[in-house]
Amino acid sequence: MKEHYYTIGEVAKLSNLSVQTLRYYDQIDLFKPAYIDTFTNYRYYKGNQLFYLDIIKSLKYIGVTLDDIKKALRLTSEELLDFLAQQELRINEKISRLNEAKNTLLKTKKQLQEQIDIPVFGEIYVQIEEAMPVLQVTTTELTPTSSTSTYYATLIKIIEKEGSVLNSRYGCIYPLEPYKDVNDIIYDAIFTPLLTERTFSQLSPNIQQTIIPGGKYVCIAFIYDPDTYFSFYEKLRNHVLAQEELFESQVYELYMPATLTMEQEKKFIVELKIRQKQETQNSSEKVVAHSYNSQPELPN
Repeated sequence: MKEHYYTIGEVAKLSNLSVQTLRYYDQIDLFKPAYIDTFTNYRYYKGNQLFYLDIIKSLKYIGVTLDDIKKALRLTSEELLDFLAQQELRINEKISRLNEAKNTLLKTKKQLQEQIDIPVFGEIYVQIEEAMPVLQVTTTELTPTSSTSTYYATLIKIIEKEGSVLNSRYGCIYPLEPYKDVNDIIYDAIFTPLLTERTFSQLSPNIQQTIIPGGKYVCIAFIYDPDTYFSFYEKLRNHVLAQEELFESQVYELYMPATLTMEQEKKFIVELKIRQKQETQNSSEKVVAHSYNSQPELPN
């Protein structure tokens, strides 16, 4: 029985590939015709060759390079099975990275929305917050008027080394106490929120991966100014002292850029927050966080 041959045009239609692609596969020795007519220079293919073209298309679809496909076509069935198992692992890693990127995007959107939803600058407000994973470094000498760049840079290096995603926010923790002025406030730790769920290994003793607990927080937000910082702290502390509920003895301070545009002068929003104790939350009515549709006008 005479064997049937297909022209390059017929193979292009059967495989849903272009003639140019088939010619290129011939040039790189990936998929060559059964023979070439020396008089017309036309390419002809056998029917059983289409099976290998299906393999090429399948491997290319999952992201295998053409060079690796050439190697795969020379493998035994057992070797090809092992090769495909390796490709499955690679795809699963890609899926994991894409899911991480998606979760990072969602968390970033949530952070921006929370910033937009700050009800009034310089006034007390209440909000319910989810637990926030953070990477933090302990400190002993910094105040709200000090530069935190060195400590923040340490956290950045750790996050970058792990291949994780950086956050545009950072924060500090200090005790809730009756200070005399802003320079009496000494930070216990500096932290940055984590956008991924990765676990950081081999951290030095003064650095830890931890969680700022969720719950009901009493907050105040303002544009950072070392001359007015203490007045806002005092306003928040006095409000807490006047409440019947019990509050924890830590102040969480969060810095976030007021704008991401390079044209405007860089300003930072500071949000101070104090968490209501859990036993008080369980016995009180559910508090609904403030929700606003438009961004408040930033003070000059």
